[in-house]
Amino acid sequence: MRNKKNGSGLLWGVLAVLFVVFMFKWGMSWFINILAGPAGEKVTNINTGDDIVPPQIPSLFPLPEATNSATIRVEGYTEPNVEISIFRNDDLAMNDKSDDKGAFRVEFKLNEGANRIQVKARDERGNESQSVVKTVIYDKQALTVAIESPQDGTEIFGQNNQNIPVSGKVSKPEASVTVNGNFARVDSEGKYTVTIHLSQDDNDITVKATDKAGNTAERTVKVKLTF
Repeated sequence: MRNKKNGSGLLWGVLAVLFVVFMFKWGMSWFINILAGPAGEKVTNINTGDDIVPPQIPSLFPLPEATNSATIRVEGYTEPNVEISIFRNDDLAMNDKSDDKGAFRVEFKLNEGANRIQVKARDERGNESQSVVKTVIYDKQALTVAIESPQDGTEIFGQNNQNIPVSGKVSKPEASVTVNGNFARVDSEGKYTVTIHLSQDDNDITVKATDKAGNTAERTVKVKLTF
C-alpha cells in the first residue's frame, strides 16, 4: 500500500512539472486570449511590443434632454492621459486630455436646436474609441402662457361655485403647467384645464409653465368669491 501511494505521488509530481513547463512556454498567451474573449486579438502584440488596444470607451455623465443655456458641460471618464475630442453634430468642437485618473470635464457652445454630442478618446499609438451619441436640444425660445377662463376681475357668487375650472393655453405643448400648485393636463395643441377650489373673498389664480429646456412663464388673474 505504501509503494502504491509513493508511485501516485511521483506521478502527480511529474504532471505538475510538465504543466509548469507548458504554461511557461505556450500556455500564458493562450490563457490571456481565453480571458480576453472574442476581443483577445486586440491585445498588445507580444512580438513587436506595439499597443493596439483602443482606450476605454468614454463614459459620459447624464446630459439634459434640453437646455436654455448656450454653454454645456460634458463630464465623464476613459483611459488616463489620452487625447479627448468632443464632436458636436459631427464637427469637432474642442480637444482636451483626460487626467491621471481618466476623468475629463469640458465646456463648449451649443448650436440652437438639436446637438448630437460624442466624445472620442485617442492614445499615443493612435488607437481610438468613441462614446455613444447623446442629443441635447438648445432651446432659447421664450415660453408664453395665457389664462382664458376665468377672466381677471371676475366675481363669482354662491358657495356651490367654490370649485371652478381654469383653462388657457401655453405656447409649447410639451411644457408642464401648474395652477396654484396643481398640475394641469396639457394637450397636443398646448391647451390646459384644471379645477381649483376658491376661498371666500379675493383669490389669486397663478399659472406657471416650464418647458423641457427650463424656460418659464407665469400669469396671474384675480377673482372674487362672494357667498
